[in-house]
Amino acid sequence: MLALKRRSIDKFIKPVKAREFCRLWFGADAQMEAARGYRAECVRLLSRILAVQTETISSKWGSGIDFEKMPEQYERTLAYANSLRSIIDAAGNNPELSDIIAERLKQSR
Repeated sequence: MLALKRRSIDKFIKPVKAREFCRLWFGADAQMEAARGYRAECVRLLSRILAVQTETISSKWGSGIDFEKMPEQYERTLAYANSLRSIIDAAGNNPELSDIIAERLKQSR
Protein backbone atom coordinates (compact mmCIF):
# COMPACT_ATOMS: atom_id res chain seq x y z
CA MET A 1 0.00 0.00 0.00
CA LEU A 2 2.77 2.45 0.92
CA ALA A 3 4.65 1.64 -2.29
CA LEU A 4 1.50 2.33 -4.30
CA LYS A 5 0.98 5.70 -2.59
CA ARG A 6 4.64 6.57 -3.16
CA ARG A 7 4.37 5.85 -6.88
CA SER A 8 1.20 7.94 -7.10
CA ILE A 9 2.89 10.89 -5.41
CA ASP A 10 5.97 10.53 -7.60
CA LYS A 11 3.80 11.07 -10.71
CA PHE A 12 3.10 14.61 -9.56
CA ILE A 13 6.59 15.55 -8.41
CA LYS A 14 8.78 16.80 -11.24
CA PRO A 15 12.48 16.27 -10.46
CA VAL A 16 14.35 19.55 -10.02
CA LYS A 17 17.89 20.12 -11.28
CA ALA A 18 20.35 21.85 -8.95
CA ARG A 19 20.60 25.04 -11.01
CA GLU A 20 16.83 25.42 -11.20
CA PHE A 21 16.53 24.77 -7.45
CA CYS A 22 19.07 27.48 -6.60
CA ARG A 23 17.37 29.93 -8.97
CA LEU A 24 14.00 29.31 -7.34
CA TRP A 25 15.35 29.37 -3.78
CA PHE A 26 17.32 32.59 -4.21
CA GLY A 27 14.95 34.21 -6.72
CA ALA A 28 17.98 34.49 -9.00
CA ASP A 29 18.18 35.81 -12.52
CA ALA A 30 21.08 35.55 -14.99
CA GLN A 31 22.80 38.58 -13.45
CA MET A 32 22.69 37.11 -9.95
CA GLU A 33 23.91 33.75 -11.26
CA ALA A 34 26.92 35.49 -12.78
CA ALA A 35 27.74 37.35 -9.55
CA ARG A 36 30.79 36.46 -7.52
CA GLY A 37 29.98 34.00 -4.75
CA TYR A 38 26.72 32.71 -6.23
CA ARG A 39 28.06 29.20 -6.89
CA ALA A 40 29.45 29.00 -3.34
CA GLU A 41 26.01 29.96 -1.97
CA CYS A 42 24.42 27.23 -4.10
CA VAL A 43 26.96 24.69 -2.85
CA ARG A 44 26.16 25.60 0.77
CA LEU A 45 22.42 25.44 0.14
CA LEU A 46 22.61 22.08 -1.65
CA SER A 47 24.81 20.73 1.13
CA ARG A 48 22.30 21.70 3.80
CA ILE A 49 19.23 20.48 1.92
CA LEU A 50 20.73 17.19 0.71
CA ALA A 51 23.02 16.44 3.69
CA VAL A 52 26.02 16.10 1.38
CA GLN A 53 29.45 17.52 2.21
CA THR A 54 30.25 20.83 0.48
CA GLU A 55 33.58 19.32 -0.58
CA THR A 56 31.75 16.55 -2.47
CA ILE A 57 29.50 19.01 -4.27
CA SER A 58 32.36 21.36 -5.12
CA SER A 59 34.75 18.73 -6.39
CA LYS A 60 32.53 16.01 -7.89
CA TRP A 61 29.35 17.59 -9.25
CA GLY A 62 30.89 19.78 -11.95
CA SER A 63 32.61 23.13 -12.01
CA GLY A 64 29.75 25.43 -13.05
CA ILE A 65 26.36 26.33 -11.64
CA ASP A 66 24.62 23.50 -13.51
CA PHE A 67 26.10 20.84 -11.20
CA GLU A 68 25.67 18.48 -14.15
CA LYS A 69 27.25 15.52 -12.33
CA MET A 70 24.85 15.64 -9.38
CA PRO A 71 23.43 12.12 -8.88
CA GLU A 72 19.86 11.93 -10.19
CA GLN A 73 18.47 10.61 -6.90
CA TYR A 74 18.87 14.09 -5.41
CA GLU A 75 16.58 15.72 -7.99
CA ARG A 76 13.47 14.36 -6.27
CA THR A 77 14.68 15.58 -2.86
CA LEU A 78 15.18 19.04 -4.36
CA ALA A 79 11.64 18.86 -5.75
CA TYR A 80 10.26 18.09 -2.28
CA ALA A 81 12.33 20.87 -0.71
CA ASN A 82 11.10 23.30 -3.35
CA SER A 83 7.50 22.30 -2.62
CA LEU A 84 8.06 23.02 1.07
CA ARG A 85 9.59 26.39 0.19
CA SER A 86 6.49 27.24 -1.85
CA ILE A 87 4.20 26.26 1.03
CA ILE A 88 6.20 28.33 3.50
CA ASP A 89 6.16 31.31 1.13
CA ALA A 90 2.38 30.96 0.81
CA ALA A 91 2.03 30.73 4.58
CA GLY A 92 3.88 34.02 4.90
CA ASN A 93 1.04 35.64 2.96
CA ASN A 94 -1.74 33.79 4.79
CA PRO A 95 -1.83 33.98 8.61
CA GLU A 96 -4.38 31.16 8.85
CA LEU A 97 -2.17 28.78 6.85
CA SER A 98 0.82 29.91 8.89
CA ASP A 99 -1.02 29.00 12.10
CA ILE A 100 -1.97 25.57 10.72
CA ILE A 101 1.64 24.83 9.79
CA ALA A 102 2.97 26.06 13.15
CA GLU A 103 0.47 23.87 15.01
CA ARG A 104 1.43 20.84 12.93
CA LEU A 105 5.11 21.45 13.65
CA LYS A 106 4.40 21.58 17.39
CA GLN A 107 2.57 18.24 17.18
CA SER A 108 5.43 16.56 15.34
CA ARG A 109 7.98 17.21 18.10
